Amino acid sequence: MQNNEIYIYIYIWCSRDQILDLTKYFVEEKGCRVNYLVWCKTNPTPFTNDMWLPDLEYCLCFKEKNAPRYNDGIELKSKWHLSSKNKNDKDLFKHPTIKPLELVKRHILHSTQPDDIVLDCFCGSGTTCVAAKETGRKYIGIEIDPEYHKIAVDRLNGITAYGQTSIFTDFDNL
Repeated sequence: MQNNEIYIYIYIWCSRDQILDLTKYFVEEKGCRVNYLVWCKTNPTPFTNDMWLPDLEYCLCFKEKNAPRYNDGIELKSKWHLSSKNKNDKDLFKHPTIKPLELVKRHILHSTQPDDIVLDCFCGSGTTCVAAKETGRKYIGIEIDPEYHKIAVDRLNGITAYGQTSIFTDFDNL
């Protein structure tokens, strides 16, 4: 946000089937630019029935043309992230669609400044809030499921979904 103006600058994780509708809305109706980002998973779940493997997850970044520029740093510019399917975090925080913390941190570092406010309207297990906290941003997390809300709050306080505490808040590196 510059000069107290509010801009569209949003990351949306979505399915392959939602890409076209989201792009039409934000590009054609709102005049945004779009970047297509992907998380490439090296160990996807096997899927049959004549389908491709579910080895990609899609994240669309929409940004109004007059919104602040992306931050510099070649390490922030990649549109893809390669990792496993994040089983360790799924186990620690009991969330079926948890995203890699390092990937979410990179999105935040690429598009926000220290002390900016990051909003996650579907906070789940709190990955975005943890990433914001660890990168010096303020955050607002919204979650309607009481179980996931508790998991997210606990995670921000260094507690896993099983009530285990750690002196480390970066559970990815345990």
